[in-house]
Formats: sequence, structure tokens, C-alpha cells
Amino acid sequence: MVFSQSQIKKVWGRVSDGVSPISNVNISVKDTDTGVQSNADGTYEIYVDEGQTLVYSYVGMRTVEIIVEDITSVLNVTMYPNIEQLDEVVVTKKKKKTQKELLYEYESNKNLIKTGFGILDKDRVGYSLRIFDGDELNPAAIDLVRALQGRLPGVIIEPSPDDPNIPVMYLNTMKKLLGQSAIYEVDGMIYRTAPTFVLPNNIKRVAVIGSLAGASKYGTGSAGGVIVINTKTGNYATREPGTNKPYDLARRRDNYFEKGSAVAISKMADPKYIEEVSVAASETEAVALYQELEKKYQASPFFYLDMFSFFGEKRKDGGMQKSIGEEIENKFATDPTVLKALAYLLEQQNQYEWASDLYKQIFAMRPHYAQSYSDLARSYENMGAVESAMVLYARYFDLVEKSLLDSSKTFTPIIKRDVNSLFARQGSLMGSTSVVQTEAEDFDGVRLLLEWNNSEAEFELQLVNPENQYYLWEHTMFSNAERIQEEKTSGFSSEDYLFYKPIQGNWTVNVKYLGNKSLTPSYLKATIFYDFGTKNQRKEIKVFKLTAKNINQALFQIKNGGSITTF
Repeated sequence: MVFSQSQIKKVWGRVSDGVSPISNVNISVKDTDTGVQSNADGTYEIYVDEGQTLVYSYVGMRTVEIIVEDITSVLNVTMYPNIEQLDEVVVTKKKKKTQKELLYEYESNKNLIKTGFGILDKDRVGYSLRIFDGDELNPAAIDLVRALQGRLPGVIIEPSPDDPNIPVMYLNTMKKLLGQSAIYEVDGMIYRTAPTFVLPNNIKRVAVIGSLAGASKYGTGSAGGVIVINTKTGNYATREPGTNKPYDLARRRDNYFEKGSAVAISKMADPKYIEEVSVAASETEAVALYQELEKKYQASPFFYLDMFSFFGEKRKDGGMQKSIGEEIENKFATDPTVLKALAYLLEQQNQYEWASDLYKQIFAMRPHYAQSYSDLARSYENMGAVESAMVLYARYFDLVEKSLLDSSKTFTPIIKRDVNSLFARQGSLMGSTSVVQTEAEDFDGVRLLLEWNNSEAEFELQLVNPENQYYLWEHTMFSNAERIQEEKTSGFSSEDYLFYKPIQGNWTVNVKYLGNKSLTPSYLKATIFYDFGTKNQRKEIKVFKLTAKNINQALFQIKNGGSITTF
């Protein structure tokens, strides 16, 4: 991510092991000589530029790295023991997965690559293995070698002395000097020359094995490294029996949801100020109570956001709600997380024009965030400004292609689904807008798009299927640090899930909020698209304020793929 204007910020907080403070933790600015240590009570403060990375290190604990953003000020960091596998020492560790288990995971786990010697897991092979999704390659390249060139810095490509139309790839200068060119494996077949017959848009996944340790199994001629290619047409990922749907990970484990283990979010206690204003017998009394409470809570954006919802949803007082919304917009104009929470609430109430104005303000503050483009583009679409939406999508992909925005293996498929859906439903209204339409997915059903306003938010998402088995996604620094680092680098806070038809029964969505390093609430927006990508597409937007920590909260249920019920 490129930060347009670097600003020095004071970041402060407390370091703990989740229970007790940790003193003498080394807190440094990555790649600089700047650093401090935490005090006896675990507190610290340090000055850092926006965009730099803070590194928290302590003997025996896992190192934590956090990218500093525009709104970063308080970072309360939890550190965990660094448990490693050592000789003659027995530690608890996940068992090695079988090839059958890896095959089930292939569609969803982009760290896996299929080879003639079995499926390799990037996290477990023990040598350098780079894996790219086909969507990350340049689709306009004349062949797969040139497509790879843009993703592999330092590679050298020359025409073959035997045939100038066949490119030869050297992974680095040393291999070029030694005359060691790369070989290729395409869907299990070995090629000593570049398989130029493979079109870039038919590539599902590519891996680069550059080390001798990894390439040695390919025998003589592999010293130059191996390029492993999984094509879309040669993909043999496991599907649900009798269907073309990806294998449902929730169904393959003994992970049954226990009834009563999630609390309905509507049962969570309201803030005290909401309880106080709720007793008002009239609109006049409610406004008077609000004005009195405002004196006490005027520094809290969450007070205003709660009151915005209270007067709009419970009191049905549109005028008062508008006044509070304008107060939020003015009072917290420089905080994109607050403005985004307000935009979420407005979208939930179908106030799309006002929400779009807020997304424009956020875009101006965060033009280097990928999320800014999708948020604003979807807000244009909500207002019927289809061509404006497509222009913004086109701008995003153009900036990514020019490397002015980071490409993300996670976010790119999300935004491409938005583009494909818009094309499918509104293609005739595009006018002269020029944007590359990506390959449409073979999907018919419900799409669940989740977005959160604070990039520091940590939570566990639980999707419970109609058979009462669940899939768990851990959005935490402890379990998913690489994903969170990708979100910070590319600037996005979203995830989506696809529910294929026929959807028989109910899917339940639960979340366990774990905090956001500043002991404040976070806002989660769920957009449920029915008949996604078809002319009949419709959607519902629900917004949830996450406050209570470490409680599994039931948010809503998707009923037979046609409606939702909130808890």
C-alpha cells in the first residue's frame, strides 16, 4: 500500500499475555533504529509514521507485527507463547494432513498446489515455495511465461536458441550464468521447454519451486527450478457428490454445533445511556434526555451512533436521526472508521445517497485502500448510477495493473464478483465504459458479503449449515496473521461466502468478537444477495454493533436461501 502523505503519530497502549501485563517488551519501528520497551505495567508509547510497521518482540513469545494506519492511536497488544517443534521434545501440534484431506481443501486453500508427486502445502514443505492464483497473472500476456514475468522479480527471459518463438526462463542471474533454465509441470506432465500452449486465462494456480531441495525429485535438469501449473480445465478438485459445487468443508469434520452455545445478539445488554433514554414517555422528553446525556458522552462516537439508531429505528424520529447523523459527520469528520459505521447504518435503512456521500469522504482520505473503490462503486450502484460504478471499478483494475495499488489474492475475487454481477444485470447500461469483464463463475445461489469498519477487529465467524455442522473462520492475529497483514497491506476489510442452490434448510451466522486493540466496539455489515448475479438479484443489508467480547453471538439465519431472520 502506498500512503500518500506520511504523518508522525503517537501510538500507545498496553502489552499483556491476555491476563497479566508484560514488561520489557521490545517495541520497534520495522527497518529503523527507533524503539522502546514496555513499562512494568505493560504500557508504552512510541512515535511512528503512518504506513510503518510496529514490531512487538519478547523472548519466548510470538512476534507481533502491526501496520500503522491513519486512525491508529491505541494498540493494546496480546502476545502468545512461541511453541515450536524441537527434537526430543513433545509439544501439541496439528497432525500432518493426508493427501485426501488436502484434496478436499484445494478449492478454498490457495496455499496448495497439485503436482505429479502429490499436493504440496506451502506452509509445510520446508523449502521456499511461491504460489500465485491465476487471477493474479496478466491476462493480456502472450503466453504463460510472460504472464509469470510480472509476478517474479529478477527472472530473465530469453528466446530459445533452437526456436526463437519459445521463451526460456531463468529464475535469477546465477541460474542464467550456470545455464540452468526452469522446467515445467502442467497438470502432472513434465515439459523441458515452455508450454506456450497454456493460455494465461486457463491457469488456475501456479507454483515456483526454486530451491534444489524442492526441485530434486524432478531429477536431472531441474536445477534451474520448476514451474508447476494447475489449469482450470485440468482441475480435479473434489466436489459435493452428484453436483458441481465445491466440497463443503463444514460437512467433512465432526464439528457439530451445540444448541444454546450462541446468545442472540438482541439479548445483549444495551449501553446505559440507551436504557436511560428508552424510558422517555414522549418525543420531547426523549430529545431532552439525549441532550442531557450528550454532555457526558460527547467525546464518544459510539454514543452518537447508538442514538442515531435509537431515534431512527425505535422512535421513528427521522428529523432527530438526521440531526444526530449530521453531528457525527461533522464531529468525527477525520475518522474513516466512524464515517464508515454511519454509512453502514444508512445503507441498512436504504438511505443510499447520504451513505454514498460518506463513502466519497472516506475515499478522499483513503485513495490507497482497495476497499474504498468497492465501497464507493457499490454505493453508486445502490443509487442507480451504474456507469459511475463501472468507471470506478475500471479505475481500480487499471491502478492494480500499473502497480499503483496492491493486488490481493483475497480481495481481487471479491471485487471481481461485484463486477461480474453488475455486468450480468446491467450490461446494457454501461455505455462506453471500458473495463475487462472477468470469467463468470458457475454459481447460482446466495452470496454473503461481510465487511467491518475497523481493520483491527478480531473475531471468529461461525457458519452453521442445515445439518447443524459448522465452519469456523478465525480472523485473529494469533491464527491468521498472514491474512490480516494482507488486509492491511492492500487496504480491505471484507470476506464473502457462496451458498449454492438448492438451499434446503437454514444457515446460521454467528460471531465471537475478540476486540480491536483499543477496547471499543466494531461494526459488522452483512449484505445478503439472493439469486446473485442474475436479473432477479436482490439484497438485504444488516448491521451489527460488536461490543461484548468472547461471547458467541447469533446474528441471523438465512432461511431456505430466500430470506433472513435476525436474532
